[in-house]
Amino acid sequence: MRFSTLALATMIAVIGTPALAGGVAVADSQAAIMATDAAKKMIDKLNTDLKPQRDRLEQLRKDISGFEEKFQKNASVMSDKDKRDLQKQAEAKVNEFKSLADGVQKRAQEAQQDLLKTLVPRTEVAVDELRKAGNYDIIIEKKNVIYADPAVDITKKITDKLNAAK
Repeated sequence: MRFSTLALATMIAVIGTPALAGGVAVADSQAAIMATDAAKKMIDKLNTDLKPQRDRLEQLRKDISGFEEKFQKNASVMSDKDKRDLQKQAEAKVNEFKSLADGVQKRAQEAQQDLLKTLVPRTEVAVDELRKAGNYDIIIEKKNVIYADPAVDITKKITDKLNAAK
C-alpha cells in the first residue's frame, strides 16, 4: 500500500509538472526596453550630445598621465616649488575630470530615467497583452530564474510590442 501511494504521488507530480510549465514564461524587461527603437534613439542622441564631454575627459586623462610621467622622471631634479606647482596643476586636472565625469554620469542617468518613465508603463501593458495572448499564468523576470528553456523567453516579443506601439 505504501509503495502504491508513493508511486501515485510521483506520477501526479510528473504528469502535473508539464501542465504547469505551459503557463509560465520568462522575460528580461530591462533588455526588452533597452532593445526598443526609442531606447536606441535615446542612446544615439545621448552619445552625440556627450561627445564633447567625453573628448574632454579623454584629454584630461592624457594630461593627468603626462603630469604623473613628468613627476616620475623629473622629481629628483625638481625644486620643491616646481613639485608643488606640478602637483597643483595635476590636482586641478583631476578635480575637473571628476566634476565632468560626474556631470556626464548624471546626464546619462537622467536620460535613462526619462526613458523608463515613458516605457515602463507601456511595458506593463505589453506584458499583460502577451500574458493574455499566450495564456500565461506566470511571467517571471529572467534574472530570477536559474534555467529556462529559450522557447519560454518572451523578451523579444515585449520589445516588438513596444516598437509597434509607438
